[in-house]
Amino acid sequence: MGIGSPEESIARIKELLSLFDRRITPTVDKENTSPVSKVPYKLFCLRALYQIRICDLGHASHLLYVKKAYVPAFVLTRAVMETVAMLYVCFSKVSASVKGSSFDDIDDFLMKALLGTRDGTGSIKYYNALTAVQHVGKKNKAFEELYLGLCEFTHPNWAGVSLAYSEQIDEGHMVIETIRDSSFADTIGMKPLMASLILFDEIYHGIQELIPKFTEVCDNC
Repeated sequence: MGIGSPEESIARIKELLSLFDRRITPTVDKENTSPVSKVPYKLFCLRALYQIRICDLGHASHLLYVKKAYVPAFVLTRAVMETVAMLYVCFSKVSASVKGSSFDDIDDFLMKALLGTRDGTGSIKYYNALTAVQHVGKKNKAFEELYLGLCEFTHPNWAGVSLAYSEQIDEGHMVIETIRDSSFADTIGMKPLMASLILFDEIYHGIQELIPKFTEVCDNC
């Protein structure tokens, strides 16, 4: 994940989020995408929604890291990584469409990402975030491994309970104490958050470069 202090990680996270804040748009209009196909409009909507979600979760994570509230920061960092993974899948499918394959696949994904539900209340089934993380993991194994590490703190298992909130002295005595080691937090959460934001930025621009060709492909289908 790179070398640097926790303070440097926090500063870089803030810098990236400030950049993303400036990209947030209050509206997305179909007339500015394609006069023919609805698919580019869906893509613009999803990318805009993921952008604001990343900012929302990212700023909250940053604040918690600054306050040394590391466990809830880890939980939010995990959510950021899931969102980045979903955009990565989106990019992969847009790229495949541009290359001439699986056009229906991107429309299906966009509908699942925008309107899918897990509890069955809607007519469209969700796209599983873990599947998206595994998709990233095929290209970047470290991403998936770091995500799984954060999952351990998200769930009430050993890491999320005993390691997170206690210091075992001996078999007959336990001290309640939250994680205060900033270097540990940097490795587990700050640097994964920073790397995820960098990856999000790369994917965001990657999609932007494909949009003209993608729109052309959509209009001709």
